[in-house]
Amino acid sequence: MGLGHSEDTQEKWKGMNKFKREEVDPDSDNSAGGGGIFIGKNSNIQDGCIITSNVDHTMIGDGVTIGHMASINSSTIESNCLIGMGSTLNPGSRVESLSFVAAGAVVGRDVTVKSGELWVGNPAKKLRDLTQEEKEKLFYQANEYVKIASTQSNIMELGGNVSDSIVENLLDQSIEQEENENTSKSQ
Repeated sequence: MGLGHSEDTQEKWKGMNKFKREEVDPDSDNSAGGGGIFIGKNSNIQDGCIITSNVDHTMIGDGVTIGHMASINSSTIESNCLIGMGSTLNPGSRVESLSFVAAGAVVGRDVTVKSGELWVGNPAKKLRDLTQEEKEKLFYQANEYVKIASTQSNIMELGGNVSDSIVENLLDQSIEQEENENTSKSQ
């Protein structure tokens, strides 16, 4: 549920518990099950991340930074958090606002990281509370990634990183080749 569905439909889907979603899902035998993946504004997800919703919804708030190679399954991340590189959030885990899960940390099933805390390790445990300065850096981090992303907004148009002139040239060559083949067949 998401792309191609109205905002109202998405909100209804988010509000349903897992069992109700299974009742109304017309293709529950062939679907991934669980729930949807919902990502807030100005959040950024780095390369190699795996985000799934096998058990329930995965909800990611506004201004969240998720580091490279993180794995998030059926978890809730409230706004303005940093999820470190290679960290894992297991189903049912919750990271409250203004929190930091360190690189490589593994947050267990149904564990809550309270607002303003730093968690580290495997299994992840609270190391300490974040300072006010560290909390402010969470906003800065997310904003800087969004700025970088905005400079790359046209990169993934048709052809990816290939320039438009190269794509147009290849299309022209393909059309010309097809016309030549049609001409030789008709002779």
